This record gives sequence, C-alpha cells and structure tokens, in this order.
Amino acid sequence: MLVGLAAAPTGTASARAPVVIVVFDEFPTISLLDAHGRIDRRRYPSFASLARRGTWYPNATASVDETGRAMEALLTGRILERRRPTTFESNPNNLFTFLGARYHIDASEEATSFCPRWLCPDVRTQDRRSILRALARGRAERFRRWVASIRPEREPTLYFKHVLLPHVPLRYLPSGHRYSNRAHETIPGIAGAFHDSWLVEQVYQRHLLQLAFTDRLLGSLLRRLRATRLYERSLIVITADNGEGFGVFGDRHQITRHKAANVALTPLFLKLPHQRRGRIVNRHVRTLDVLPTIAHVLRLRVPWQMQGSSVLGPSSRRIPSSVLLIQRSGRRFTLGLAALRRGARRALRRKLRRFGSGDDSPGIYGIGPHRELLGTPVSTWPTVGARRTRAVLEGRAALRRVRRSSGFVPALIMGRIAQGARFGSRPLAIAVNGWLTSTAQTFHLRGGHSEFFSAMVPEPFLHDGSNRVEVFAISSGRGGLQLVRLL
Repeated sequence: MLVGLAAAPTGTASARAPVVIVVFDEFPTISLLDAHGRIDRRRYPSFASLARRGTWYPNATASVDETGRAMEALLTGRILERRRPTTFESNPNNLFTFLGARYHIDASEEATSFCPRWLCPDVRTQDRRSILRALARGRAERFRRWVASIRPEREPTLYFKHVLLPHVPLRYLPSGHRYSNRAHETIPGIAGAFHDSWLVEQVYQRHLLQLAFTDRLLGSLLRRLRATRLYERSLIVITADNGEGFGVFGDRHQITRHKAANVALTPLFLKLPHQRRGRIVNRHVRTLDVLPTIAHVLRLRVPWQMQGSSVLGPSSRRIPSSVLLIQRSGRRFTLGLAALRRGARRALRRKLRRFGSGDDSPGIYGIGPHRELLGTPVSTWPTVGARRTRAVLEGRAALRRVRRSSGFVPALIMGRIAQGARFGSRPLAIAVNGWLTSTAQTFHLRGGHSEFFSAMVPEPFLHDGSNRVEVFAISSGRGGLQLVRLL
C-alpha cells in the first residue's frame, strides 16, 4: 500500500463514469483494524481487497451521531443548524437531484427519503415505525436484491444503497446464518444493558461477528461489479453514516470527547475510475466531503453552497484538521486530530486485548474467563454435580432441531440460574456436543435479582439435528480447575 494523496482523475472517461455508493450503518472504523492499525484482512477480506485497489481514508469522520443528520450531511455536503425532516421536500438540493438530470438513479434508501419520486418511483417517507420494521427483518435480503439489480446501462447510472448493517439488532454470524429470530433478546432488557461489563463485551463481540457478515455482503457487491464489467470504470464510494461506541459503558450512540474515536471515526473508501493502485491517505477528511468529491471526479459543478470540499486535488487543503462533533442535542464541540488519533489508539488497544486480530489469540470467541478451557473435551477436566443450583436453558427445542439450510443456527446460548445468587457473578463454561466452546460471566439486570447467562458458541460446533448443551460453573482451587455441572 502506498501512503499519499490520491491524484485527481484524468481523461474524459470519468465524466460519465458509473457511480456506486454504499452507506453502511453504525460502523466504527476501529472495528476493521488489526494490531498494526491496518484493515484486518483475515477477518474482513472484502474491505481489505477494496483498500488494495482503491484509496482508504483511516481518519475519515462523521460529525454527527444520529443517522438522519449524518445522511443529510453526506447527501447534501452541508450540516444545517437545525434538524429537518430527512425528506426531499426539506432537502431538495441533494446527491440524487444533482445527478438526476444526467444519470439514471438506482437508489435504495432505508432510513431517509431524499430521492424525489420522479427519480425514484418506489420511494416512501420513512418514520420511526418503518425504520424499526426495516431493522427487524430483511436487511440482508434487500441488499442482495439491490446487488442483483446492478447491470450495465446505456446511460450513466448512480447505484446507491444505504444498508442497516452492521447496525443492531445483532443476529448474524459471519456465514450469514441468523442466531436470533427475534427483534429483541429472549431475556428482556439484555440488549440495552450497558452497565454490565460482560454484556458490554458480548455486544462488542456480536458486533464484530455481524461485521464479518457485512464484509461478506460487500464481497458479493464487488464480485457483481466485476462480473458486469462495471468495477474498473466505476467511481465506488464505501462509507457509513457514523461509528458507534462499542466496548464502552453507558450510551454507546452519543458522541462525546471520551467516545469520539469510536463514534466519529467512520470508514471511507474511494475507488476512482480505472484506479488500480491502492493508497492510504492519513489526513483528516469527512463524510461531509463525499458529495464534493463525486462532483470533482465527474467534472461537475454543484449549484449550491456546500461546507464540504473534495478530498482530491487542491481543494482538499480546505478540509480542517480539527474535527467538528455534534451531539443529538445540538451541542457542538471540536477535537484536534492528534487527540482523536490518541483516542483511536486507546480504543484499538482495548479491542485487541479482548479479541486479538486475524487468527491470533484470544479471537472473537475468547472473551470469557479461563480461556484455557476453550476447544478442549469436557472429559479432560474433573467434573462434579451441583448440590442445589441448576441452569435453565432458553431455546432447547431449537438446539434439538438444527437445520442449517433454514438459515438459522442457535449459536447464542442463554438462560438463567435457578436458585442462583441475588448479587455478584460466577464464571461459567458452555459445552456443545462434549466440547467446551465458550466461557462467560453470569449477570443481573438492573432492578432484578435473577442470575442470567449468555454466551456465543462458534458455529462449527453445532451440527444438523440434535445438539447437546451442558452448562458448568468453573471452580478453581489448589487442585486446579474443576467443572461443576449445572445442566
């Protein structure tokens, strides 16, 4: 990879180049990084492949922490003082109307309605209820349908997709199999439990698993573009609305100085028409600059005043090195790029301590206590029965009837401890079909005294048909570890 500024486009081909834009959702840049601060090519090969052929901006930021305003900034090149409806009527000057006179529009919005009906006949006004429905079902299927719709057109075409991934709800394994068929978890309150250290770590783990599936979807897009011979001559922009504060306590959505590296740093990849050499540009750029950059590449003038600037050529010097941050409340503050990078390094170190990178230990599934148990047969450890405490497992019927071809694999093992402790936690080990696959800490939800457990198990340990799950408390003493059978 070369480090430097991408050159401005040359020749006439870029003036009518196809434009492919994908905006992911709730996607912090730090989630992509390995121990060297580069894209983790073992876990996220499609993003790494895009970076090898295009330009990656690792210090790209989104200024706002709310999807509607973030999409408004990306699609208009402006951040307005007051929040407005995310519709064409409130934002008539946007990417779609800018290109609509010259380009055919193939657009799929999931949380906004910026494309006017005369360009996008299927557009509909979005509200909270419709967005929640879109989150609850069909995210991957809609993306696949959009990818399948991509084909060369006689006229230049904008292919645009906003996809609500890797956004919560967290329910996808890297393979694309679902491990949850519900919009909410079977233990009420678990999805919003940002106060418990184990649940905070597990949400981060599940985010990274869902991101691996998101990478798989990106790979399907890149293959489609190559199969249709659109890849080489297209301008490709891959970004997200903003990041998210995974791995930290409290509200992970709101942007603050403490969480700026997680929430503000947002992936941005740019592949120019006929670009073949990968570049890394380390200067600060913004999702606000996406529309001016598209206009620059296509050699078009945007007919309204924008706050963003093209990331290419001399205009990139106008992009400030300081980072503007805007909370949902409207409060604004700025952060220097050096401070943002320090925060990013701290956040990356925390992620690596939990999950490692590539194939290194501890791995995405190694977040629990006593990792030495993982991947070993139950029979290799001394086991005793519990006197009075037992585990009650949720979803036992699904574990007895696994059928991978259905698209559902029950890899999230959840339940409660009957006659458990009213306070505190205990270490558990989960075994599937005789193998210790996961360890976890029990937890209590706010306002309750029931003792719960929740753990992800690697998909390969679950096979079609009936699967046997065992739950053990982990006891340690002078004689070493001992497993106390609870189920």
